[in-house]
Amino acid sequence: MLELPVLTESAEWSVRLIEADTAKVIAEHAPGRLLKTASVGKTFLLAEVARQISVGTLDAMQTITPTAADVVADSGILYLMKQKEMRIDDLCLLIGAVSDNTATNMLLRRIGLRAVQEATRELGFVESGMRDRVRLNRPVDDALTLSSGTAAELCELVRRIEAGEIHNADVSAQIREWLAVNTDLSMVAQCFGLDPLAHTELDNGFQLWNKTGTISDARIDIGCVRHDRSRRSIGYAVLANWPLGTDPRDEVLGSMRSIGLGIREYLERI
Repeated sequence: MLELPVLTESAEWSVRLIEADTAKVIAEHAPGRLLKTASVGKTFLLAEVARQISVGTLDAMQTITPTAADVVADSGILYLMKQKEMRIDDLCLLIGAVSDNTATNMLLRRIGLRAVQEATRELGFVESGMRDRVRLNRPVDDALTLSSGTAAELCELVRRIEAGEIHNADVSAQIREWLAVNTDLSMVAQCFGLDPLAHTELDNGFQLWNKTGTISDARIDIGCVRHDRSRRSIGYAVLANWPLGTDPRDEVLGSMRSIGLGIREYLERI
């Protein structure tokens, strides 16, 4: 087992860590607590796009041009680019790499939010998933959020992606390929010593894929990390939310780093 560090009381937490090969839970804290998960919900969009490409109902090479309503700043780079017409598979790569908001809205417009939600439920995830498109300056009293979920379900999502069980092995491999280029290693993944811009292959003894979510009142990191020498793999889902009007991000990120260090020590134990 792995002992979790003391988590800052400035945030609500939902945490689960598992051995990815066996699904054995090695640490958890309120894994069933439902919290906002911000851009982590985009993983469910990528899963449905990968499935539709796999069965031939969606052409990966189809190009899409954003509408004015699609374009959202903050996460991503497409809103800054001059050439905005993009292939579907390249939009997925942008989501994996920089959690691109505009690319997300373009794909949601193409395949439909409802289709993503239905596919998510068919996979067995009832509390976790996408709730809306990406919007900036969402009113405080808006009942919708981009996504929400629990550590228990999101850790199971991670396990099934790693095991090739999200739809099939090819779809799962495609999801991992898109998420392996994630440049955000600021949370749990910060302690593995990886190059944020180049870690699709084994580096420093570790191989990682992950998806993060960041909004003003939340930080979330889910993913799977494998250690080469021990041949162990850990799947993790670490969710933190805090009250609007407060800003304990430094304490939250410190707790996340401590969780990551615990994972590293567990993996390096031979």
